[in-house]
Formats: sequence, C-alpha cells, structure tokens
Amino acid sequence: MSDRLKISLLEDYFALRPALRRFLLARLGDEQLADDILQDMYLKLDRTVLKNPVGNSSAFLYRVASNLVLDHRKAAARRRVRDHNWSDSQLTMVGAEPVQDMPDADSALDARRRLDRLTAAIQELPLKCRTIFKACKIQGMTHRQAAEHHGISVGTVEKHISRALKHLLQYAGSDNDDD
Repeated sequence: MSDRLKISLLEDYFALRPALRRFLLARLGDEQLADDILQDMYLKLDRTVLKNPVGNSSAFLYRVASNLVLDHRKAAARRRVRDHNWSDSQLTMVGAEPVQDMPDADSALDARRRLDRLTAAIQELPLKCRTIFKACKIQGMTHRQAAEHHGISVGTVEKHISRALKHLLQYAGSDNDDD
C-alpha cells in the first residue's frame, strides 16, 4: 500500500510542479534556488514512507514546499552568522575601521621583494660595517654594547652605522626610481 500512496503523491507532485515552482519563485526571488528546492522536495517525497493516504495532496505539497523555504532561510541565517563571526575573528578594528591582520597577496609579494633587495643592499656593505649594522639594528645591541663586543670605540660604531644608513638611503632612493 505504501508504494501506491507514494506513487500517487509523486504523480500529484509532477502535476503541480509548475505551480510549485511559481510558488517558490515568488517567495525566494531566485530561479536557481527555486529549482534546487523543487529537486530537494522530490528527493524528500521519494524517500518518504507513507502509512496513510494524504487527504489533500495539493495542500500537503505546498506545505512541504513552504517548510523547505523556511529550512533554507534558517540555514542561510545560520551561515550568515557563522560567516560574520569568522570574518570578525579575522579582522582587527582600529577605531571604526576594520584592518586585516594579513596583507593581501600583492602586498605580501611586494614586501618580500623589498626585503630581498634590502638584504642584498646590506650584503653590499663592507664586512665590518655590515657586522656592526646588524648587531645594532637587527640584533638590538646598543652602540656601547656593540663597541664592547667588537673591541672598538663607540665613535667607530657610530661611523659604521652612519655609513650603512647612507648606503641604504642611496639604495632606497634608487629603488623608488625603478617603480
């Protein structure tokens, strides 16, 4: 008996399908989504095991369609909340402006290229000058600490730092000319 009831309900579904599509389209405003829900509706009806005949199959089919629209809207609302929470966790707010924690791919690539060119410019420095510059500017030593560590005067450390900075400023000037 169950198979005959299901076949009868599916026949009614196919007879009402154009009207059900219009019903869904009016509620959703999206043809693709209406077609998707119609397909879901068919699958749901095909999997249904009916023990008793449906009194008013037309009303039953419209109720199923309406429930699927509600299910879709609830899922979309949950998805929006989840996506909003995720995007909030990925942003830092500075005042009222959102600031991304990670740069976009182009900015990251440009920064990597600038860093590579800066590293090459540092490598062009004479060995002692490069060593003192790295000790003070990269490792964070004070001029006095670098002088003591390398066995030179603070004035010599300052001269090496000055020479390195002039070289890097020239590099920065020529780097901007390339752009």
